This record gives sequence, C-alpha cells and structure tokens, in this order.
Amino acid sequence: VSFVGKSRTYPAAERALIDEQITQFINGRRTCAVATCHRRVGFNHEHHCGGMCKEEGSEPHEDETETAGTIWMPGFQPREKVEQVRNCASLPRDFVDEVVLNVANLLLNAAPQKSCSDKQGGNMNTWNQGESLSLREVAEHLDKEILKKLKSEYGGLQTLLKNNYQVFEVLNGRVHIRDWRKEKPPSKTKPEVKRRLSAEAFKTRLCWFFIHHPDGCSLPSEACPYAHGTEELR
Repeated sequence: VSFVGKSRTYPAAERALIDEQITQFINGRRTCAVATCHRRVGFNHEHHCGGMCKEEGSEPHEDETETAGTIWMPGFQPREKVEQVRNCASLPRDFVDEVVLNVANLLLNAAPQKSCSDKQGGNMNTWNQGESLSLREVAEHLDKEILKKLKSEYGGLQTLLKNNYQVFEVLNGRVHIRDWRKEKPPSKTKPEVKRRLSAEAFKTRLCWFFIHHPDGCSLPSEACPYAHGTEELR
C-alpha cells in the first residue's frame, strides 16, 4: 500500500530527517530481520516510478538532488496487479490424475503384495493400504518434468496430494493412502444445513479406489461416499 501526496507536509530542509525516520519505521516493521541497508544501493527511484513521484509542477529542490536516487527498501518487488492463483487447482486434470496414480502406485508397490479374495468386501486382512513415504522420498521417484511443473505452484507436491483428499492422507510430512474404513462417520450433532449438504454430496464423484486400486475399494458400495461405477453417480 502506498500513499501519494501532491504537496509536502514538512519544510523541504527537513527532508533528510524525515527520510531517515521513514527508513527506521519501515525497517522496524519488516517481517524478516535485515541488516541496515545502504539506501543508495538499488534501482533509481525516479526511473522506477516513471518520473511521476516528483512534486507536481516543481523541480527537485537543491537539497533533494543528493537523495534523488535513493529508495527505502532496496530490492522490493511489488506483486502483479492480477495475482495468479497457484494452489494446484488450475493444473490440467489429466496431469493431476497422472501424478495421483504414480504416487499411489509408488506407495502400493513399496508394500508386499497381498492377495485379495473379495475385492468389494472390504476385508481388513486383504486390502493393501501400501506403505507411507516421506514427501522427499515421493519426490525423488517422480519425473523431473513433473516436479518442475509442481514447483511453479504454491505448496507444490504436498498441496496437490492434500487436494486429492479421497486418495491420500498427508501427516507430519509423510504420505499415506487413505483407508476409508478408519474415517469417522459424519457427526449426528452437525447443524441441519451441513448434514443436508453432506448428504447431497454423497456419490457425486467416482470412487478412485474402485477404478484404480488392485483390491478395489475397501468399503462396500452402500458405505462408500463415492460412486462404484457410473450407474451410481448422482
């Protein structure tokens, strides 16, 4: 935020004093500890603002020429007028799906394969939840081009995995495949509006596990909040 004035509120002779007060004010409120900067280092203030920072209808005073090229925060970079949304939500769906599948297979293959006698039965002894890996370990197994694309987004890999709540659980820097049998059922004490919205969202998306997991979904169709096949979609 900046305030631009058309006239000076202090005598021109006090410019150096006011300039020093402003510098101290800014440095005392910066979020990171910084060493005292030489205010003459950095870009030329007049050039940066296109000459619009001069007092209207006046030339620089004689005692102002010495500080004409100074700035209060060297290296300050203002944000763009329109901020880019970078929370992985704008990534192409097919790219996200590819990363999700790669990471899930990585976790599943890290654990000994177990045979499953009943894909839809949700048998605790046969459904493969895979192993947990640290975010760093997951990143090491991903393609460099994928990581490069994720680095352009705030949060990167961790944000993408957390966005895919249905498939993953990220706890203390470790990635797990979510086991829906362990999820708490919706609270009956929830306000009516929230309960209604939760009910309306039931089976509005396909179940990732039903489609991709080698053992299918860990829950039977009637208990799973996601659709086991397109015929169940609402």
